Amino acid sequence: MTADGHGPHVSIIVPVFNAGAYLTEALDSVAAQTYRDYEVVIVDDGSTDAPTLAALDRARHAAGVTVIRTENRGPAAARNLAIEHARGAYVLPLDADDYLASAFLARTVPVLDASPDVGVVYTWVGLVGSHHGVWRTGGFTLQELLSRCTIHVTSLYRRRIWSEVGGYDPRFVESSEDWDLWLGAAALGWTGRCVPEVLAYYRRHARSREVRARTPEGSAQRMRLLVSKHRALYEAHLERGIGDLYAQLVQAGVALERIYHHPAIRLAVRLRAFFRPSSRP
Repeated sequence: MTADGHGPHVSIIVPVFNAGAYLTEALDSVAAQTYRDYEVVIVDDGSTDAPTLAALDRARHAAGVTVIRTENRGPAAARNLAIEHARGAYVLPLDADDYLASAFLARTVPVLDASPDVGVVYTWVGLVGSHHGVWRTGGFTLQELLSRCTIHVTSLYRRRIWSEVGGYDPRFVESSEDWDLWLGAAALGWTGRCVPEVLAYYRRHARSREVRARTPEGSAQRMRLLVSKHRALYEAHLERGIGDLYAQLVQAGVALERIYHHPAIRLAVRLRAFFRPSSRP
């Protein structure tokens, strides 16, 4: 329940833009939660495709679900609008193409209930769609968050964090609005706790905005915006931040070298060279 004893304890907020069939899977995963004290606030961010509009129309008639329609302004603005209409003390963002394990709320809500000093509870993340495996999320410290986003957007947090940080920054259109929020929360002294189980599923597909965001130009632009906004933090932790970034680059290089020198890869390289037509006269 909320602080005044009325309304749901948790608000699950879902920004939607032309998510198609993925939206139905996301909402089905919410409906399957074993913890039941929640509401769902969906913001239709100007969707135009028929499958999404049909799924939204079905959602409007479900108990505990609010659907708000707005012009397309991006996920950050859509999440802010959803939280403005939300009533829960805790917020769980869920992108329309991701989904939850049925125990997500049952395993995360009690952590916030029992630990007033903890502001964010996050889990390991299953990678689905065009990427595979498990993302064993990192720590929630200022030092770690300066160099990379260590946790997924689908993490349960106190609504106070959103208010104190100033919400999601709509300047982060393609990606990283969640990273910006987490960094702001850590800077204010909030801590996070991990539930080391795969309880959220993160989908990557051809239309994912992250695919566009991962270009070198897009990544550099977002990093410049993040540093510009949090300049005082980066200046105060310059050596640690640059050191951690360099360590990640080295780690990526070492991983690529291991892949390249794997016997199977070396054999494939030799076979390709053997069967490649010679360019000699």
